[in-house]
Amino acid sequence: MRNLLFLLACTAVGLAADEPPRQVKATFRVLSLGEPIERAGFLKGRDAVRLDVPSDFFSAVQEYRGPPIITFFQTPSGPAKADARDPLRKELARTVAAAEKFEAKQAEAAQAAAQAVADAPEGPEGDAARRLAAETTELAEREAESARAARQKAAEIQRQIDAMNPPDEKDGKERRKTTTDPKAGQLAMTPLGSVPVADGESLLLLFIAEEKGVRILRIQDSSQRHPFGSLRFLNLGSAPLRLRTTETTTPVPPLSPVTFTPKTDAHGYVGLEVREDGPEGRLLRTLRARPEPAARTTYLLLADQDGLRLKGVTERAAR
Repeated sequence: MRNLLFLLACTAVGLAADEPPRQVKATFRVLSLGEPIERAGFLKGRDAVRLDVPSDFFSAVQEYRGPPIITFFQTPSGPAKADARDPLRKELARTVAAAEKFEAKQAEAAQAAAQAVADAPEGPEGDAARRLAAETTELAEREAESARAARQKAAEIQRQIDAMNPPDEKDGKERRKTTTDPKAGQLAMTPLGSVPVADGESLLLLFIAEEKGVRILRIQDSSQRHPFGSLRFLNLGSAPLRLRTTETTTPVPPLSPVTFTPKTDAHGYVGLEVREDGPEGRLLRTLRARPEPAARTTYLLLADQDGLRLKGVTERAAR
């Protein structure tokens, strides 16, 4: 009897050793919260799949089949190549920063004007306060006009960038040949990180540069619940936040996307405040957004030494 049990145990061990490693199917998109990560990729079974990590937009959807962990890498750089898009990218960053500055001033002035009107006493005694509110409203409109002009300029710069091909652009057939390298073991790779993945998952993978390397956040991709014309907010910190408009207050828990379609003003804009949690949480950032019927924007909220960093990523409907 003892010999029979020993034989069965050995047979079970042998069968387990012969079982192939578990495979999962999943999809994911990537985004860098800092600079783009070039010459990157991930392992897909025995293949090394090239995939640069963009910073201005989510990557195309990647289909993954392999072990229940996705491993990312970066290969050494070759000789630097000039990219005619770089000056435009710098100009785009300056223009967007200017637009955000104008929008913050407009939101602050509009809020001050509304408060002045609310606090003004009835009758002649409140006339001075109402005149001041009208002047403040005029100032807010000037700031809004400057913001609109800056956003239009940024959109034009982005169109110029989109129309330009990368310096190493090749025809589609040749790109398909070089995208996947079956000899992954022959590549000189620097690990970027890895993330666990379950069968059937759809993920957003956010790459955050830190002193000791790159941290990868895995977020369940809720794109199917993010319709065009709406805004989505993703709190990447560990503490809950609140979004406040003139009409509503919306909680934003950590690592849980919140999507809503706010009511806009006569010019199509909505003013938002990002605050710490609580009825009167500390103001961290102001935002003036313009939802578009054929676009959807994800705002990533990340705490830093200056308080709160906000990064907007806009996706447009296919034409």
